[in-house]
Amino acid sequence: MQDNLGRLRTALGFDRLGKHVLSSIARELEAVGLGYFPLAVLDPRCNTEPRKDQQLWVYMRDGGERARVLDAILRPQSYNVRSALDGLVSGDYSSLTADEKLREVQKIVNA
Repeated sequence: MQDNLGRLRTALGFDRLGKHVLSSIARELEAVGLGYFPLAVLDPRCNTEPRKDQQLWVYMRDGGERARVLDAILRPQSYNVRSALDGLVSGDYSSLTADEKLREVQKIVNA
């Protein structure tokens, strides 16, 4: 979902935006299993003048296909980029998690 820094700041109980608040928001999101992009919005080295109307996207890091692709693109040093992208474009089931493989089997059975 798309959100802005003002709403995230308020939801997490902060009064003002600043470099420490940006880092805290990033840590809080990650602590509850959420990812976000663009990464620069919550990076105080890049976003030196944060504004409450700055937009970012927040997503569930649930191990699903979308989350794996986003994580691979946003943090390529930590994820198997080739596996995530190959699985997405080729329908290669070897790159899917066990739950995703089960869902694919269910789709075939129910078709």
